[in-house]
Amino acid sequence: MYNYCSVCLLPKTKPYINFDKHGKCSACIFHEKKNIKNNSKNKIDWKKRKKEFDILIKKIKKIKAPFYDVCVPVSGGKDSITQISHLLNKKLRILAVNIDYGIKTTIGHQNLSRVTKMGANLITYRPDLRLHKKILRISFLKFGDPDLMSHCMLHALPIRIAIELKVPMTLLGENAALEYSGSTSINEKKMSLKWFENYASNKGMTPKKFSKLFKIPYENLKMYDLPSITDLKKTHPVFCSYFFKWSSENNLKIAKKFGFKSLKRNAEGTYRSYVGIDEKINRIHQYFKLLKFGYGRATDHACEDIRNNKISRKKGIQLVKKYDRVKLSNYFINDFIKFINIDLKTFTKTLQKYKNKKIWLKNNKQLIKKYEIQ
Repeated sequence: MYNYCSVCLLPKTKPYINFDKHGKCSACIFHEKKNIKNNSKNKIDWKKRKKEFDILIKKIKKIKAPFYDVCVPVSGGKDSITQISHLLNKKLRILAVNIDYGIKTTIGHQNLSRVTKMGANLITYRPDLRLHKKILRISFLKFGDPDLMSHCMLHALPIRIAIELKVPMTLLGENAALEYSGSTSINEKKMSLKWFENYASNKGMTPKKFSKLFKIPYENLKMYDLPSITDLKKTHPVFCSYFFKWSSENNLKIAKKFGFKSLKRNAEGTYRSYVGIDEKINRIHQYFKLLKFGYGRATDHACEDIRNNKISRKKGIQLVKKYDRVKLSNYFINDFIKFINIDLKTFTKTLQKYKNKKIWLKNNKQLIKKYEIQ
């Protein structure tokens, strides 16, 4: 059994990851499929998919929806700005939906403001914080993932809003099942209940299950949950990454043309300066991913750069060892514990609770793996 991918740096502990007989992970295999240039039967014809997108837009416009033609979930990050860019100059009425569920950063607010200047309408949804903070606290303490239900809402709520306002299309971002796990059993083009239960929900912990387990009325959690299969048919929830080759670097270049700003230095936990900078809770989520599964944000980015031949595997290992295990700073911790109303002792105790003993040596001062990547 392989501990790490033979091409990139993803470990076998990553949820849903698989390896072929050569030790290549499923995410790398899908990346190769995206970039095939010969006439192989496995080649993705991106020109054909762009035409498919244009045909879909024409169909959507013919519907003559009452308010908007397309709904787009946005954070203000490079990816959501890129999603909107693909809809410009097509005489579309675009509704951007932002979910402000946590602790927005200054640069996050600045980048989000670019959305309306591009030509989209913007709705920002702020959930009932009495309930949402309770959900965050339970998610953090019981699952080691403060984003557990927030991640569900990020995918579900824009679709619900589209249905309520009779918006015929919802343009989602990347299909994480393919881009990061290389799944071949998930619909590549459309959002589905199966996708939501596996990739929006953490190991199938859906809002319905969460509601039942923690005795929170489901009516209060509907905005976190995907609509029924019947209602889902009332809009076209499609992934942007199906029609356009998904790439962080390309998306950054596009977003910069519309005024997107990066940090002046690398973001904490990685060597990139333009990812995960719009709000603070995601940093907690990413650090706990490191504790539980043995890989963090720097690994994600190094893997992408290795696949794109931007860096060598050796260089990727150096970057991961330097940035992945950077300790959480008070900049993130203090605001987070205040937001969900816990003390530092409880926070630290929770860190230790979710530190995977199969991955990490018993050392309270630094993170040392039992089996380092070579």
